[in-house]
Amino acid sequence: MLVFDTELLLRALPVLLGGMIVTLELGVLAIALSLAWGLIVVLGRVSSVRAVSLTAAVYIQVVRNTPVLVQMYFLYFGLAMHGVRLPGFAAGLIALVLQNGGYIAEIYRAGIASVSRAQREAGLALGLRPALTFRLVILPQAIRAVMPPLGNQFLVIMKDTALASALSVADMTFEARLLIDRTAAAYEIFLILALLYLALNSALAGLMRAAEWHLRPPV
Repeated sequence: MLVFDTELLLRALPVLLGGMIVTLELGVLAIALSLAWGLIVVLGRVSSVRAVSLTAAVYIQVVRNTPVLVQMYFLYFGLAMHGVRLPGFAAGLIALVLQNGGYIAEIYRAGIASVSRAQREAGLALGLRPALTFRLVILPQAIRAVMPPLGNQFLVIMKDTALASALSVADMTFEARLLIDRTAAAYEIFLILALLYLALNSALAGLMRAAEWHLRPPV
């Protein structure tokens, strides 16, 4: 029979909530920057310039097929060997953005492909330039189409912030490891940690569902 130390749980909760602030900062920044970087990458991927399109395709393959933790280590330890020392938070953030930007670029590309060619032709027929047609006609429809997969990717980003604890970033996972070292109460601490991540991602999923409802086309 499992017995929980209630007093320990009450002492651990404020520490983990403090780490949640760092988790939120890292996760929200990673999501916002990944959205922007993914858009830049997909513009390269669909470019008519073959060299640009090929470079973007190779980039996507590289970042999607290597673990994000390895990328974090490369930025944190590898660059330090060449005199470039990044804080753990910065290295973790950059790695999350580089990898998830590649995934989001492919999500964007699927959304762009789902928009009928007639929509682009209609924009051009109205006298809009190609760039303006893309921004005003194609992109808004593509975004609406890919909201569910974007929401899933946001959940992945938020969970992957835990990997930054390997770089001594004081997020929830890092604080949980310190608490376990001090108390040896691994089961209780990891249970609270799992519940906090569950609450965080459930709130994020709720926000994404609200955004989907807000962006749905009028009937």
